Amino acid sequence: MASAFPKVEYEQRLTRLRRQMNDKGLSLLVVVNPANLNYLSGYDAWSYQNTQALLVPSSELEPVWIGRSLDVAAAHDTSWLSADNIVGYAESYADNSPNHAMEAVADEINRRGWNTGRIGYEGDTFFFSLRGFFTLQKGVPEADLVDVGVLINWLRTIKTPSEIEFMRRAGKIVDKVMGVAVDSLRPGIRENDYAARIVQAQIEGDADFGASYPCMIPFIQTGTHAGISHAPWTTDVIPDGSITVLELSGCYLRYNATLARTISLGKPSDRLVRLANTVQEGHAAAMAAMKPGVTCHDVWAAWQAVLSPSGFKKHSRIGYTLGLNYTPTWREYTASLEPGKEDELREGMCFHLLCGMWTGDGTNKGDPNYGLSETVLVTKNGCETVTNFERKLFAKH
Repeated sequence: MASAFPKVEYEQRLTRLRRQMNDKGLSLLVVVNPANLNYLSGYDAWSYQNTQALLVPSSELEPVWIGRSLDVAAAHDTSWLSADNIVGYAESYADNSPNHAMEAVADEINRRGWNTGRIGYEGDTFFFSLRGFFTLQKGVPEADLVDVGVLINWLRTIKTPSEIEFMRRAGKIVDKVMGVAVDSLRPGIRENDYAARIVQAQIEGDADFGASYPCMIPFIQTGTHAGISHAPWTTDVIPDGSITVLELSGCYLRYNATLARTISLGKPSDRLVRLANTVQEGHAAAMAAMKPGVTCHDVWAAWQAVLSPSGFKKHSRIGYTLGLNYTPTWREYTASLEPGKEDELREGMCFHLLCGMWTGDGTNKGDPNYGLSETVLVTKNGCETVTNFERKLFAKH
């Protein structure tokens, strides 16, 4: 195994990052988000349940990976880093309180003489605990620690041609997965059995290039919990006459594409049909508005212009950027399609454009549920979909 991209692409990413670091007066950046480690070094392993970091100096020196000794082999295998810049810490730091592996990170910073000046850290990520921060702070007392938030995530929003190809492959995977999901749904099947068939398709991927493990579970919103957008599947039997909203993903070398569709088991109610038509029209309007230079608010407003006259209401946003990531999310936590957001769309951004409402009880008798989404790439003059699955309300009789 080797890095997913040529070394020169990682070097270009580092150059863009270092411009940002120098603008902020940072001498060093401690990267802990596994997606950002991958983005800069190519490192890819399910090791982020343990403390790990990539030390990126503002100078042209090569970054340094630090992780559990057990994972050093993965760093050699998947990253472009030289052997001298792959550092494993002792097993005594693994699940062995009061020891904390951020002590080893601080020790390496001190050993290399990078322990002064302004050191940035990723303060808004799942993978950096409060205790980890205090341990780092104690270990480099001469440094001024600066929270850079999601700085690298913003760099990741602009995809290179190579990354766009990976997104297209992820789109092909999820198109196949959704086809399996639509074909497999029938009344009387248990939700967990249905989920198992979907997960199998996610892992199988494409016949030519396979797939990677997905970042999140398949969201199967059906039955009595159909209005709960992020509920896990259950062992309940899916009844006839029910509405099922699916939000599924495909993953290729950690790049994720997502897709939502809605299936009615039995003839859909008039209200569901009207909701579906409204959502489809609003989704098309939002997509037509997407091009470089428009704001996230502008895209949301195009959707809202269709939704408001219909009488239906949606209180949540209609999309966000996505791409390279690890469990538990495919989101980048940057641009968000919602009112008041003035971040501009740029060529190379990928969005999960997700429209619809989840308010009902999973039957055609009450308020309906309907979800529709595409993974959308912003192009030079507009946008195009990375996913290409039939865009309609599916009805199975």
